[in-house]
Amino acid sequence: MYWKSTLSATLLSTLAASAQLPNFNMPAMDAARATFHQTSDLDLDNGAGSLGITQFELRSALSRPITLANGWLVVPLAEYTLTHLDFSNRPAGFPMHDEDLHSLGLSAFAVSMSDSSPWIYGAWARAELASDFKSINGDDFTFDVAAGGGYRFNDHFILGVGAAVCNLNGNLTCYPGIGFDWIVNDDVRIGLYGPAFIASYTYSRDWSFSFRTKACGGIWNVSDNAAGSRSIDLTSYQLGVFADRRLTDKLWLSFGVGMVIANNIKYTTPHGDTLFERDADAGLSGQLGLRLKAW
Repeated sequence: MYWKSTLSATLLSTLAASAQLPNFNMPAMDAARATFHQTSDLDLDNGAGSLGITQFELRSALSRPITLANGWLVVPLAEYTLTHLDFSNRPAGFPMHDEDLHSLGLSAFAVSMSDSSPWIYGAWARAELASDFKSINGDDFTFDVAAGGGYRFNDHFILGVGAAVCNLNGNLTCYPGIGFDWIVNDDVRIGLYGPAFIASYTYSRDWSFSFRTKACGGIWNVSDNAAGSRSIDLTSYQLGVFADRRLTDKLWLSFGVGMVIANNIKYTTPHGDTLFERDADAGLSGQLGLRLKAW
């Protein structure tokens, strides 16, 4: 479940750590994006073969920020991710197979901030269907929530903290999150948004460069013909350098290279009991995407 905690903590800390929130101009958020991500084969421990990972992600806000009473803003989001796991040289008895795994998510975050107060408050909720789509039941759905706040020390620095509660309908877990957003000058911005770190440099109106880290992976319910529902839990941590090129006024091309580290894959019951687990060596990664900047 670690990846879900990092996702929600990252989002929450981003909300609490953005001085530009009324314009929905957050460094870790876009109005919409499409991303293709590929890793090299990762060697699994104990001679368990290797794993290649290919992901395609679509994500979009469903509307402009909605203004509610007392200064609250709400933004609904939808996302879809296709993940292909390609196992090579599997030994006898290896329980997992090549899989096409799907994730459909609907989420919303709400934020309250005021020019008359340095405090920022935020909340986030998400419902997700994560499955191989061979058979769908209650084990394929999960629900997560998060809440927290931030303090704006000045126009250039904000500190935020919060907590996320994940998998409300299953193996419930709770994780803390912390983040900051520091606008060093007109060209340099540095932030920690949960486990995601971004240091960006705006070279010109049309080019920007960054070093980024983030948690990635997923947990999906899959059908085992002999045993029924099982879960694949994949965790890894990505770090790399990226370049962004403006194509039109708000549309950007993003590309980057880096590494994935701290890789781990588990085969579990839907309630979290581990049936099989392997770590994997670090590997190279590449990413290409289109990003639509906020309104």
